[in-house]
Amino acid sequence: MLDQDYDGYITVEDILKYLGNDSELNYNDLIKILKDKDSKHEGRINYSDFSKWLGSAIHMSEGFYFRHDSIKNPHYELHLEEQEHKTKEDKWKAGQCLLTGDIE
Repeated sequence: MLDQDYDGYITVEDILKYLGNDSELNYNDLIKILKDKDSKHEGRINYSDFSKWLGSAIHMSEGFYFRHDSIKNPHYELHLEEQEHKTKEDKWKAGQCLLTGDIE
């Protein structure tokens, strides 16, 4: 839910957007937290970093509400497939324009 653009990363902006304008979180503090939790220290965390950071906090050992050992992110995978399809479609259209001489 935090990664609403499905780019595979959670940024400070994603967190603030999710929490809304009522949030009392400090932008600079969030940057520090994400850089600390990010394995590459870029200020954004991927699915693996997020799972390492919060997996034990949101995982109930009795109920398996969250599979923190999972390496798949279904929304991200779907987003990648859509992007690949769009790229292939754009290349096909470009090829058709070259064949027909119909350039937009």
